[in-house]
Amino acid sequence: MSDADQSDSAFNWLFDSTAGSSIVKFCLRALIPLTIVVVMGRLSLADNPSAEQLEYFEKQVRPLFVQNCHDCHGAKKQEAGLRLDTQAGFLKGSDSGPIFAPENVDGSRLFDVLLYKDGGTQMPPKGKLFDEQIAIVRKWLEMGAPWPVEAAQSATSAKDHWAFQPVKRSAIPTESSVSLEQRRDQRSALSTSLSPIDSFISASLAEKQLAMSQPASRETFIRRATVDLWGIPPTFEAACEFVEDASPDAYERLIDRLLASPLYGQRWGRHWLDIARYADSKGYVFTQEPRYPYSYTYRDYVIDAFNADKPFDRFVTEQLAADLLVEGEQKPPAGSGMSDPRLAALGFLTVGRRYLNNNQDIIDDRIDVVSRGLLGLTVGCARCHDHKFDPIPTADYYSLYGVFSSTTEPDDLPVIGEAKNPAAYQAFLTELANREAAVLKYEQESLPKLVNEIRDVAGDALQQIARQNPIWAQSSLVLNGSNDPRAPLVQRWQDLLNKTASQQHTVLGPWHRLAKVAKAEEFSAEVNSLIESWSHETEAALVNPLVRQAIIEQKPTTLVELARVYGKLLRDVQAEWSDLQKTMPDAKLLPNSAAEEVRQLLYGEGSPANITLDQARPAFGRDIKNTVTKLKRKVDDLRVTSPDAPPRAMVVRDGQIHEPVIFIRGNAGRPGKPVPRQFLEIASASDRKPFAKGSGRLELAEAIVDPKNPLTARVFVNRIWQHHFGVGLVPTPSDFGMRGMPPSHPQLLDWLAAETTNAEVQPSPVSSPRRWSLKSMHRLVMTSAVYRQSSTENPVARGIDPENRLLWRMPRQRLDFEALRDSLLAVSGKLDPSLEGQPFDGVMNPSKSRRTIYTFINRNDLPGIFRAFDFADTDSSAAERPQTTVPQQSLFAMNSPFVHEQARRLAAECTSSATNDTDRLRLLYQRVFSRIPTAGEQRMALQFLSESQTTETEKLSPWDRLAQLLLMTNEFTFVD
Repeated sequence: MSDADQSDSAFNWLFDSTAGSSIVKFCLRALIPLTIVVVMGRLSLADNPSAEQLEYFEKQVRPLFVQNCHDCHGAKKQEAGLRLDTQAGFLKGSDSGPIFAPENVDGSRLFDVLLYKDGGTQMPPKGKLFDEQIAIVRKWLEMGAPWPVEAAQSATSAKDHWAFQPVKRSAIPTESSVSLEQRRDQRSALSTSLSPIDSFISASLAEKQLAMSQPASRETFIRRATVDLWGIPPTFEAACEFVEDASPDAYERLIDRLLASPLYGQRWGRHWLDIARYADSKGYVFTQEPRYPYSYTYRDYVIDAFNADKPFDRFVTEQLAADLLVEGEQKPPAGSGMSDPRLAALGFLTVGRRYLNNNQDIIDDRIDVVSRGLLGLTVGCARCHDHKFDPIPTADYYSLYGVFSSTTEPDDLPVIGEAKNPAAYQAFLTELANREAAVLKYEQESLPKLVNEIRDVAGDALQQIARQNPIWAQSSLVLNGSNDPRAPLVQRWQDLLNKTASQQHTVLGPWHRLAKVAKAEEFSAEVNSLIESWSHETEAALVNPLVRQAIIEQKPTTLVELARVYGKLLRDVQAEWSDLQKTMPDAKLLPNSAAEEVRQLLYGEGSPANITLDQARPAFGRDIKNTVTKLKRKVDDLRVTSPDAPPRAMVVRDGQIHEPVIFIRGNAGRPGKPVPRQFLEIASASDRKPFAKGSGRLELAEAIVDPKNPLTARVFVNRIWQHHFGVGLVPTPSDFGMRGMPPSHPQLLDWLAAETTNAEVQPSPVSSPRRWSLKSMHRLVMTSAVYRQSSTENPVARGIDPENRLLWRMPRQRLDFEALRDSLLAVSGKLDPSLEGQPFDGVMNPSKSRRTIYTFINRNDLPGIFRAFDFADTDSSAAERPQTTVPQQSLFAMNSPFVHEQARRLAAECTSSATNDTDRLRLLYQRVFSRIPTAGEQRMALQFLSESQTTETEKLSPWDRLAQLLLMTNEFTFVD
């Protein structure tokens, strides 16, 4: 078949038995030039970067430059003529020329020096960046090196931005602003007056001399509404029932029926999981167990909340502070061992990426998901400096930082449900106890090793402490071992010095006196003065004789040398004690009282070596920690994989309250001025007050859902609109700031926000939805004429409003991956709609039939099929998914064993339920399209069946192949 023939009739070449090879050739011919265009576009300079690209620069790239480059290539110094704190300096390059080649990222000078290539110039000179950091720079360069310009707007004008103004219930446009023709067309078709939503839409259209499209057919509407709310197509029987329903409230009853089904929560819960950056794994965490054992409990909480129509303000509050809400409320029955299931909501904070267990990045991730997900603001951009565009000072970022740094995650997670099989649960508990006991046993066996290490490094630890004083920082350091003592061990000895500093300590008294010397040149004189004081018997009696003798003999000239004196003395006493233990194992004391007094520093009650297991865990060496991690992975693996493990909530709790300070340039090593824990100034009332209850999480949640906050309600209704129409009234749903796009219908946005919060005292002129109710908002939107209109193209309207921002027609939308897979399972009769439970692995395994929302999501290794179908990025809050059309999507439909298996099942169901091909074909169309075939479709399909043979490679029969072809059509994979 020629390419020209293929283009003449898409339907014909799909049905041709030899089309496969032609399809591949056609795709390759089209793909090669397209790839060149995409690659060239990708590598060009980002002249108009997106908000996401600028955020990536601010959060990932700029901190790397600040930490590693600005000292030599910043405002004060530009070695080799290179400046990296401005875009102009970056684009200019160094004295040797440009450092970035958009057409050749890997060949760019910047990349050469970062990779330490060929022994040439190597940057940063203090050490090569980690591979993950280099990957961050590479990704930024591949974007075209987006770099924000300084905001032209003043802070005052930024505060005047529409999103920061109070929500006001807009007046509904009067009918005089809507064209007579449109009112007649819509009313005659729907037998109802236009809703307030339609009045706003129609008024905007009328300004451009446009009108909404005619209403969609009932067959189209039920498919649209069902896929919208359930993520799967309607059955033929349900479609027929709706089409034949002549009652005036048929549309309303259909929507109510769809909203009442548990399938609704499974569909719309997935939308929220994108915002919550949900995944079942932690990202790279070294040798720790990478999977979250109980992430699924948060997913189940979200689905249950949507099905129960939990008010959105309560939904938000529970996700930030459920532990604080349940305090003081009625507890589960005594002895049940159960905690409040609402605690699972805290997974919103805890299911994010773990960022190599860097706590600062984890807190930053939580600030980001709260601010972008709930407020539509990129607060994370203020981590290193005041926000470049929005009125968000760095102080506000660290106010929120203080909230989450005052929050901890307990190791023992609360049980929130019962095990399904009591006998299997007991076996699980036994095995779990054995594995946990193995961890404890190893830690206890390792404790003596740590205790001995603390004693052995005493002298070296004192030298390290001495060198921490700037006076002695440059003193030479000679250690007994080959490495410096580990920081936790040094800290143990530092704690002892702090504790004894105000005491008349006979052993450490000379140390404390000499450590107070303010100048290095005065140290020897102070030592001589100390020795001279010992000529008096009363003074000498205050100091241990062995310490006196060692100092008199060696006369240290620096504090570091004094540390060596103490180190030798402690080693000698330790050796003496070891010898005594060999000859007298039952000995309790050294016979020499002076030596025994020194020995108490190593063995006494207040000794740094007197350490509990809880204190020892963070001080263990890497070898012990690695073994403990491996043993703990066996514990976590059992929790992850065992179906008998009871569900637990991934909770947070208030810990030690930290009063935050600003980190200068985002560097925790450079603390700045303190700031209170409080809400964002731009979204607060004039009487903003610091949080006073614990960490402040509950007060933060209350501030977020306060109707006086101008952002949350707008973001909330915009997200609902976005998922009904494909694009929100605000096209940048997680950026309502200065860099975001303005709303297409600002009055409608505010009217919807006011309706959902009932923010004003005066009643609405129409029936108001239930406060913060998602389902009420669904009903309000889906019963409107704008939602019911057809997706018919209009060339005139297209010329005036090419992006359909004014909604002169219903946007056509492609099924996302979850809806596509679930729809394939639904029409084949194999979809398992059961609720809750641990995730399943192998999303493309033909034998797995649970809804896609229950699949295991590994953020370390997302299946390629997820990426091909634009699955959400799980590393951060995803406001919307990208929309691409790539060959892999069609190739999946043609070649995937999963699709083949669903086609076989579908064909088998239809062929076994009818006795002739015509009836079988009708059943096939009813299952796939919820309708009967037209005469032309029936004729071509029967002709295809008569001319086709079973394929050799996939073993698909003609009926199987016909079913597959129908599943590949636009009618199945798109929604009108």
